[in-house]
Amino acid sequence: MAGPVLLVPAKWTYYRRFPDIMGLMHGPGFPEGWMARRVWPTKSIALVIVFVLSGCGDNAPPEPTAAEAGEVLKSHIDQTLKHAFAENIKITDPGGKDIPCGNGKYRRTYAAEADAGAGSGDSEIITVALIGALRSVADYDLVGPLSQLTQEEAVSAKYHTRLVLSSPAKGRMVARGETECLSLS
Repeated sequence: MAGPVLLVPAKWTYYRRFPDIMGLMHGPGFPEGWMARRVWPTKSIALVIVFVLSGCGDNAPPEPTAAEAGEVLKSHIDQTLKHAFAENIKITDPGGKDIPCGNGKYRRTYAAEADAGAGSGDSEIITVALIGALRSVADYDLVGPLSQLTQEEAVSAKYHTRLVLSSPAKGRMVARGETECLSLS
């Protein structure tokens, strides 16, 4: 046969299991600290859920227009050549024209060539210098394997642009690019 059973209010057993570590439980009865201690985790979880769900919206920036992406393309090519120590820069495709792609979308192009201002003039080294310069200008990813060491293609999903950096002859560098097919407005 079991021993005597002691019937006590549930709140007293709570006090015995969880001592007053933080000084929140004081006095007889239902102390204010006990309620605050029990409700606080529920409120904090609800608050965290609200913040998480508010961050789940579509925060993607709007797609740029063909003209905006064209200006970014021009800036990236000009800065890349500048950072690669280009001399005698000649614009071979000034861009500024909307080239139709279909479905009401257009793309823009831009290209420039220059003399290598530093180094031995080796085409492979010039191409590597152009890649390094591009990486210091903006976030681009190289496309494909390094099969042609004198020409590399790079794309940027962020800027909606594609560049081809090359060195077709000793001491020469060429950078050309195009935007993705984008709307006019």
